[in-house]
Amino acid sequence: MPAHPSTGMSAADVSAVIGMAWQDDTPFEAMALQFGLSEDQVIALMRAHLKARSFRVWRMRVRGRDTKHQALQHARSRATSEDTAHTLVLLEPEKQPFQSESEPLTLPRSGVTAASLR
Repeated sequence: MPAHPSTGMSAADVSAVIGMAWQDDTPFEAMALQFGLSEDQVIALMRAHLKARSFRVWRMRVRGRDTKHQALQHARSRATSEDTAHTLVLLEPEKQPFQSESEPLTLPRSGVTAASLR
């Protein structure tokens, strides 16, 4: 397969990098190990190969996300393991709280606005 002119990578490799970048649980360090691309190079590749709107949406998703930065993952896991006050308790299925149709499901407010996506 011929190399892509802007990156020297094959189209399959460019596609693989884009797929890995969209995955929430794949850190930039994994892409660096597999393809030899730094975070800045992955961002440049995404900018070059995605539509402008898709690139902005992707950047909003990954900016500061713990799962995209291995160092942040380790710092967060250490803080979580040291803090025993936040323990997840799973209820048995028949004991799950029931959400009636009369109670609206409330979602947390998002920091994403129409203006921030432009």
